[in-house]
Amino acid sequence: MRLITGETELSTDRPSAITLGKFDGLHRGHRKLVSEVLKAGKEGLETAIFTFSSPPKAFMKGEDQSVLLTSREKRIHIERLGIELLVEYPFTEAVCHMEPEIFVKQVLADGLKARKIITGPDFCFGYRRRGNVELLSSLSDVYGYELVVMEKERDTSGRVISSTLIREELGRGHVEQANGLLGYPYTVTGEVVHGNHLGRTFGMPTINQIPAKEKLLPPNGVYTAAVEIGGKTYRGVSNVGYKPTIEGNYPKGVETYIFDFDRDLYGKTLDVQLFRYQRKEQKFASVEELKAQLIRDVKESRRFFRL
Repeated sequence: MRLITGETELSTDRPSAITLGKFDGLHRGHRKLVSEVLKAGKEGLETAIFTFSSPPKAFMKGEDQSVLLTSREKRIHIERLGIELLVEYPFTEAVCHMEPEIFVKQVLADGLKARKIITGPDFCFGYRRRGNVELLSSLSDVYGYELVVMEKERDTSGRVISSTLIREELGRGHVEQANGLLGYPYTVTGEVVHGNHLGRTFGMPTINQIPAKEKLLPPNGVYTAAVEIGGKTYRGVSNVGYKPTIEGNYPKGVETYIFDFDRDLYGKTLDVQLFRYQRKEQKFASVEELKAQLIRDVKESRRFFRL
């Protein structure tokens, strides 16, 4: 996958099929748009996704960004989908005030040679969000592209699948429901760092990760989990939180015990997939009580995976 990031002057060699948006989470609704882009790729167009390097709301309102479903994982997800070009466009003051038609002409038509544009029905863009699908449709003949407007994807209860809905489910600890909306297990990516090595003393060595600060983590607690290592998936159990039983101050992170695995992983960047919320994080009176509970957590996780 080719990446263009931090550049406002765009130029490509091939005409493209492109979809635009924040794509936080790359959920089932996003993948519906991407599948249409990939279909156009079979007709010879370069498949492309256009997104901003930082959320426009964060630029305009100074909002906290620690609510992203995908931070560093977004590029990985997009590449795995088979997209050829990812554009991470900088959201600057000039871009904020760009008129919608100027954006269509300079960025999409001239810069990315868009021949097919795929969006949802409520897509808005440009200064004060004055651009919409009606404007895109009216400009299609002027700039020589086909516009495809796709209906929203819904879950089995009829709810529109959105990043906001997924955040709400994760905030309640409903990981299984969030995974159903995403279409894949909610994933935390991070480098393996040194912890207190306590697990190793009672035969349960763990890996510790401190996710990117903008990454949304579910409520503190213990989760049924899996880890991808060298293309292979290993089952395990993860704790999200602060290690309240252990003395000292620890940043919020993810600690995972991987079943039947004891190789050195320090410094490696790994994906931890969360499948189910098992229990809340709690402080135990002793390390012995913590160990006994961890053994119960492992048994419950193994039952989930039928191991």
